Amino acid sequence: MNLFNRAASGLTLALALTAIAGCADNIALIGRPSLELGQDEFVAEVERLDTAAREIHLRPNDSRTRVVGYSDAARVLSRGREYPITQLEAGDVVAMQLKQDSRGNSYTDLVRVQESVRDRDQSRGSSPRPTSGNQTVDGRVEQVDFQRNSFEMRDQSRERVFVSIPNNARRSDVDRFNALRSGDYVRVEGRFLARDRFELDGFLK
Repeated sequence: MNLFNRAASGLTLALALTAIAGCADNIALIGRPSLELGQDEFVAEVERLDTAAREIHLRPNDSRTRVVGYSDAARVLSRGREYPITQLEAGDVVAMQLKQDSRGNSYTDLVRVQESVRDRDQSRGSSPRPTSGNQTVDGRVEQVDFQRNSFEMRDQSRERVFVSIPNNARRSDVDRFNALRSGDYVRVEGRFLARDRFELDGFLK
């Protein structure tokens, strides 16, 4: 009887050790990050941003311009904070992970600013240069302020943008502004003065 109990106890202990070892293997696998293939970052300098086409025109180190699209939910990450994609400026050095759509075209949904053009100008002791004049924004007009020569719109990413009309605006642009009404779809070209402040160079068709 004692021999039988010892054999049973030995078998039970062996099964328990086997189970523990199996659990240990499973536990060791939990939480291990899996590496995704093709996730190398693409680094380049921004040439211009086309919000209407949702495209970023970039110049990598080999000086050959490359166009990368971006998704509707794309954001810019700079110094740990997120901004809308429209805040990219010509001259910003950025890094991004490229993906491919169903047509094989490259696009991204997250852009990291490695060095902004403003920071680079300040480090060199030069005065900040104005942002590129060929940035474009399109969306729906929400409110028009004729007294202040400005209007408020929502761009394609649903961000609010205040567009100001300069005093030296072309007569055709002034006429277009005076005809604006809430709900109108507009596409404008100009430059960002701040995160949500845009100075108009002209209306685009």
